[in-house]
Amino acid sequence: MEDVQHRAVSFFWNESNPANGFTKDRASNGETVDTHTIASCAAVGYALIAYPIGVEHNWVDRKEALDRTRVTLAHLLTDWPQSHGWLYHFVDWKSGERQWKSEASSVDTSLCLAGILFAQQYWKDPQVNRDADAFIKRIDWNWMLTDGGRKPNEDHLCMGWHPEDGFINARWSEFNEAKFLYVQAYGLTDITNAGWDKIRRPAETYKGIDFITGGPLFMHEMSECFYDFRGRRDRLGYDYSIEERNAAQANRAYCIDNPKKMKGYGPDFWGLNACDGPDGYGAFGAPGWISDDGTVCPTAPLAAMPVIRKEAEAFAAAMRHDYPSAWGRYGFPDGLNPNRNWVGPDVIGIDLGMMLCAVENARTGFVWHITMANPIIKRGFERAGLKKAKPDPRLRIAAG
Repeated sequence: MEDVQHRAVSFFWNESNPANGFTKDRASNGETVDTHTIASCAAVGYALIAYPIGVEHNWVDRKEALDRTRVTLAHLLTDWPQSHGWLYHFVDWKSGERQWKSEASSVDTSLCLAGILFAQQYWKDPQVNRDADAFIKRIDWNWMLTDGGRKPNEDHLCMGWHPEDGFINARWSEFNEAKFLYVQAYGLTDITNAGWDKIRRPAETYKGIDFITGGPLFMHEMSECFYDFRGRRDRLGYDYSIEERNAAQANRAYCIDNPKKMKGYGPDFWGLNACDGPDGYGAFGAPGWISDDGTVCPTAPLAAMPVIRKEAEAFAAAMRHDYPSAWGRYGFPDGLNPNRNWVGPDVIGIDLGMMLCAVENARTGFVWHITMANPIIKRGFERAGLKKAKPDPRLRIAAG
């Protein structure tokens, strides 16, 4: 696990432009020179957390990490295009020019903000603090909530905005990865917090394991890698740490059952997730709703390490033993499909970042310790109704 983390930190250090701090969305996992040139604002957020993890493990020099953080925040303010404080999803990693007609993304800006809030809390540096505050104050949450004022009674944030087409016709109103988006919004503003209770949470059960929604495992892991939901329940009685645990166990149980008879699936080879596959990027997932072509994403089981550590470590050991050619300069590939004899050539920043944070939390609790000390996150938890609760020995998702 030390090697897994070290290589992930290396990705964020090597594949972030030292001149502006912009981090590539993906990079080759081979030993060749990388040719990818597109940066993601979400990957930048994870990089801002990866640098302190590297410092704490003595993999990155502290002064160099602070300098890189200062550069990153400064250029996010001046060189990354934005609308009403919301960053465009993809830019050229050198020029900062918007790419692929990407949207001003609410969730990806929020992922970047997670890193900025972490950096501010960790470094306690005047320059970092100044630029972080400027970034925070620039975000117009009400604009994204109400579609620029046209929907004044909305409770759920819009997914994004295109200058060509306006607001995306989709909102963060379903149970998914975006819990962190609402924790930040509620912590930073006084916008309505009614949306949290109104999020759709369809109940699922597999082999007696209760969870919500199903599908790709990252939806149950991404918010949890930033913020510590353990021992807390919201106004509806949900414990999202237990939900994460159950979703991971159900995902693993599906792969053990292997109804489609995919090659390799078993107790130590599982993890259906959104990732690269042999036919392109796909939202693989099960149970709940099933998209299964035999592709396993190493991020999924490793990001579950805080809730099912033994099973996650067994997966990592089996991957190294059974698929040695899949191990690259940045660790495991984003996707692997033994059924098609295919190993993904790349790693993806947000997947490496989620895995890095989760493994660190399982080992030391470091990311949770920093984030949960932030008054903004404390207020966000309070407004979402997430309060300390007695442990449920039955490990039920919802109380009652």
